[in-house]
Amino acid sequence: MAAKKTNSKTKTATNSVVGRVKNIFARKPSVKSEAQTSKKTAAKRKAQTKETRAKPKEGKAKRSANGNVAAAAAATAVAVKKKPPSITITRPEATRPPVVLPPPRPLEAPIGAPNILLPKDGAPITSLLPSLRWMYVGGATRYEVEWSQDAHFGRGHSVSLVSPQTAVTLEAPNELKPGTMYKWRVRGGNDAGWGPWSPPESFRSPEK
Repeated sequence: MAAKKTNSKTKTATNSVVGRVKNIFARKPSVKSEAQTSKKTAAKRKAQTKETRAKPKEGKAKRSANGNVAAAAAATAVAVKKKPPSITITRPEATRPPVVLPPPRPLEAPIGAPNILLPKDGAPITSLLPSLRWMYVGGATRYEVEWSQDAHFGRGHSVSLVSPQTAVTLEAPNELKPGTMYKWRVRGGNDAGWGPWSPPESFRSPEK
């Protein structure tokens, strides 16, 4: 009986020793797995920190890229404002309305009377073939000059001539009588007719 007891003790002792060894060996893989997991977590943390560090750089790069794009867009907008595109609109000749010219204005006789310059106011002249002068009147292309001893320029008592200028010098056939008071007047005209006579003026011819 004593021998059996010792054998059972030794068996339990050996079993306990074997169990401990098995436990030790069983624990070793768990230690290794813990180390591996810790390494993995550390690697993950490093990767996360790298990503977080890289993200601000990417954000800055995106911001700079966006800023460059905005600046380029603003520059193009300014360029477009400075140089607007030219738009040319053409219409076919068939759609254009015909050009209607106003009718030509009918020619009218001068409406104004010339103003006499010289001689006038009954002043004496120095020649029996004097020069008579007056001012231009609008629309006139020729002038009719009339002089007479009659204040009313009655028929048979007056002489007239036509001149394209605003002055005329009497010639030999129209020589004045010496020492005589004359009245004279002038009017402008064109192809449409004659305008009104100027108020008459007077002068005295010289003595012989």
